[in-house]
Amino acid sequence: MPTRPPNPNPSLNASKCSRLFQEWVSPFVSKCRKQGTLDVNDLYEPLPDCESATLTNKLEANWFAETKRNPDKPSLIRATLCTMRWKPLLFGLILIPAELLNIIRPLLLTFLMRFFTPCSTMPAWHAWLLAMSIIFVTLCSSAIINYQIYLIDILAMQMRVAYSDQRVKIMSEIIKSMRIVKMYCWEMAFDKKIRHVRRREIIQYMWSLIFDCIQMLFSHTYMNVTFLMMYGTMWWFNIRFDISFFAVASCLLGHMRLTVVEFFNNAVRDLVHYLAAQKRIQTFLLLDESERDNRLLSQSHSELACIEKNDLTIVKSVPTQSPKVVCNVKQAQWDKDGSFCLKNIVFDAHPGDLICIIGPSSLLQTLTGEITIFDGKIRMHGSFCYVPQESWIFSSTIKTNILFGKAYDRNLFRDVVKATALDTDFVQLPNEENTLVGDQGVMLSGGQKARVNMARALYRNADIYLLDDPLSAVDV
Repeated sequence: MPTRPPNPNPSLNASKCSRLFQEWVSPFVSKCRKQGTLDVNDLYEPLPDCESATLTNKLEANWFAETKRNPDKPSLIRATLCTMRWKPLLFGLILIPAELLNIIRPLLLTFLMRFFTPCSTMPAWHAWLLAMSIIFVTLCSSAIINYQIYLIDILAMQMRVAYSDQRVKIMSEIIKSMRIVKMYCWEMAFDKKIRHVRRREIIQYMWSLIFDCIQMLFSHTYMNVTFLMMYGTMWWFNIRFDISFFAVASCLLGHMRLTVVEFFNNAVRDLVHYLAAQKRIQTFLLLDESERDNRLLSQSHSELACIEKNDLTIVKSVPTQSPKVVCNVKQAQWDKDGSFCLKNIVFDAHPGDLICIIGPSSLLQTLTGEITIFDGKIRMHGSFCYVPQESWIFSSTIKTNILFGKAYDRNLFRDVVKATALDTDFVQLPNEENTLVGDQGVMLSGGQKARVNMARALYRNADIYLLDDPLSAVDV
């Protein structure tokens, strides 16, 4: 992706008062009001503590330490708490003064109401002081609670993980492979699978809706039921109460409504979502590590290396500047219990060779290191580029999809576009290579996505190209 001009976050140099009242955001809001629209370059850079690279490195280090301490049952929750350290506890302690202020407020209101009782001897300036105190306590409580919510949102953003819906994932796979499903008459089998997943999803939605209904019921009836029970109990035991007691009870019960009904329910729901997400991530992290680094090496042109399983041997220095591939696969398979297996595949690829392979794509994925269970030897000299059969397009311009982070070379870009026949497509598009395409290239046809995918690989100017039928969707 092309780099944007640096735009430092003003929060780094803001004062404590500016951070408390979020005053450092005012220039950004004012600029948005004047311009009407915002550009990507107008956005501030993320804070150092919120950058994904920093957080990922910390979590990875703590996860490795956790696996060493508890190799049998490592816990991602402990690794996450070690990454966040004292922040969750500290942010919770911030609520203590806010809750104390909420308790003081109805007491001040009680003292203020004595000023309006008949034959009151309270001076007027006492009443004004109590009124100003109530206003001050309310403002302080609101500021503390909102600042605590802001800190919790930042902490949640740091801990947030991606959640993928299983049914949507299966449907996406089926839609992308609809031609194969129709060809082999697998409609009934996939329909049964989708219905099974959908049934479980509906059950989850049902419980979620029941939970929401209970929360809404408590939210609307909490005050009425609580007051009815309280006054009924006081009437039954002949307990005397006055207006002051009614004011204190109303304030306290109104505040408890948010804590008991809304905050507690939201906390339980978020906790359930977090436990489900961390369980999926922990299952993924406990998978066997890929051994691509033990078998695959793309070296510079001054040295050629031989990679064997669990062994690295420098063969000799090669003065040539041409790429070379040596493949000697004894056995390769996706999992230990899988029935599919590659065995005894031996070939050499010399500079200028064009080798066509008829068979599954697993051989190319073995060369790239995607297949984890591997026995044999693979030697690659020079840079390589893998072009999958299924095109991958991200939401941006066609030009950005082709460059993919590399510097723009006008002559090379023109040659690549011409070689992949994208120049004819650019004529039909409104903004040519600067045309925006949606996620997965929804604005492009299958052939256009395949050509963009191929153009991205050619622009890398690699020494070795691994092509997995990339032109299957191109009309010829």
